[in-house]
Amino acid sequence: MILFITTDMNNKNILIVAPFFPPETHAAVFRAHKLTKYLKKNGWNPMVLTVDTNYNFNEDPRLLDELEGIPIFRTKYVEPTLRGIRMLLSDTDLTYKSLKRQNYFSNTGHTDKKPRSKWIQNYTELFLNSPDRYWTWQRSAIKKAEEIIQNYNVNILFTTCSPYTSNAVGLSLKKKYNLKWIADFRDPVTYAKRTHSDVFSVYKKQRKNQDDTFLHADGITTTSSAYELIFNDQYKGRFSDKVHFIPTGVDDDYLPEDISSQGNYIIFAGEYLEEYGDFFFRVYSKAIDQINKDNVMRIKIVGNKDINMPFLLPIIEKYGIQEFVEIIDHMPQKELYKLISEARYALTIIGEKAHWWNNSAKLTDYIALQKQVIALVPDISETKSELSKAGLGIFIKQDEKSIRLLTDLFNGGKMEQEVDKKYCKRYLASNQVKSFINLFEKV
Repeated sequence: MILFITTDMNNKNILIVAPFFPPETHAAVFRAHKLTKYLKKNGWNPMVLTVDTNYNFNEDPRLLDELEGIPIFRTKYVEPTLRGIRMLLSDTDLTYKSLKRQNYFSNTGHTDKKPRSKWIQNYTELFLNSPDRYWTWQRSAIKKAEEIIQNYNVNILFTTCSPYTSNAVGLSLKKKYNLKWIADFRDPVTYAKRTHSDVFSVYKKQRKNQDDTFLHADGITTTSSAYELIFNDQYKGRFSDKVHFIPTGVDDDYLPEDISSQGNYIIFAGEYLEEYGDFFFRVYSKAIDQINKDNVMRIKIVGNKDINMPFLLPIIEKYGIQEFVEIIDHMPQKELYKLISEARYALTIIGEKAHWWNNSAKLTDYIALQKQVIALVPDISETKSELSKAGLGIFIKQDEKSIRLLTDLFNGGKMEQEVDKKYCKRYLASNQVKSFINLFEKV
């Protein structure tokens, strides 16, 4: 039975379903956070439905301070692991933020990247992460969402994926209440191997989740224009009219007002993934060998050290560049943006073949802050396309020409490019939310 909520063109009550939400602070949080914040600034009435426990991420309570007066509902989520069960049955806090305060990771050398047997991986996927680890949240989320919809006369539903469970919640609510549903995809979830399961039965469930979402949602939004092409191929153009690229925006309130100085460093922000390899550092070390060491631009790598250190330390030691690379732990966005703004250049180094489809959270930061970016990326890629449109890309490869280019930059050379400031403003939160509002009103 479908229950119809009264449709009112002036009804600006919107429910945002987002398992990743403040006080968590990581890349997957900020799209929903800024949407919520700036919808309120634009006269809308956002309400948020999220989880009650953050098991795996750093936190910044100040992010919640920015959402004062906005209803945020948190329902029971138990991580489907031994840790989750132990926390459920006892008062022991085993969350990442708690263990980090106790220096657990530095004391044990712990990293989430430890290899596991194929049997354990398959078992985990099949029984614990099907379709993802948030399945235990689904029932409580739907129950609370139904209460919110009826009590607040919600007219529009917004879900963000991943996790797939967000779509499952959205689908249930769409079928029961026939709300206007916008389903947001931050990744091409069933296309990229790293975003879906290797176990076929689980992948099949994940693909059905995506198929049902495309069939029933009134609009699909993506963080990359490349996803539009991927989804077009996956569905043979059937849902192309539904899909809209809306970049994630940097919070206008966070833009540094005064950049007092410029440091002689290059900044890389975010997690360093295994797929990136050592390509850039190979070129970087060769450029260093050709100039006075006093002229070398250092590299500051800012992100979760527990993730970055295991990958980066062996590479840095391999090329003997320890004195030129500083690995800095995760920091609040305002502090990070100041560091980016004061850098000579930013850095994105996904390699010449990896992640051609990705418009990473940190790339959006670089563009919004109008920072020139040294980029080792595929020739055909979302990153190259967007940096080119903004006039911010300094593109290198694994060749002698790139070594000479870096050497010239270290010696004070500059890239004369015309920055498209208007295009860069597309990557501000205020513009992100205007695009969403246009879509909400259209559907």
